[in-house]
Amino acid sequence: MTPNINTPAVDSSVDPKGGPVWHRLHSEREDICEALLKEGAPNSEAQLTQLRSNEAGIRAANWHRELLQARLRKVDEALDQLMSGKYGDCRKCGKWIEDTKLDFDPAIAFCLDCWERMQTIH
Repeated sequence: MTPNINTPAVDSSVDPKGGPVWHRLHSEREDICEALLKEGAPNSEAQLTQLRSNEAGIRAANWHRELLQARLRKVDEALDQLMSGKYGDCRKCGKWIEDTKLDFDPAIAFCLDCWERMQTIH
């Protein structure tokens, strides 16, 4: 019996319902949404009054909310990439992002070369 040369040695398809990356991203997405909902409205009138009187508190709350929203966008983009079969490809050049980088942050969007180039531009 001869092996089929058209059969890949490793199954590279992504199972969005069972893959560990999908679960990790989806879990983080749920955590972020929950945090945004908790931050959305003050829990009491006293908390609302305190926020209004504390300009630094308002800035910090807005900064944290913007940070959560930015991360949510990254996670959603990674989930979209995963569902389209393009997960792990750099969004700028299409080159594969290193596994160690994806293990560290599964929502990473760029390879190291493109990320470094973008840092020198800004």
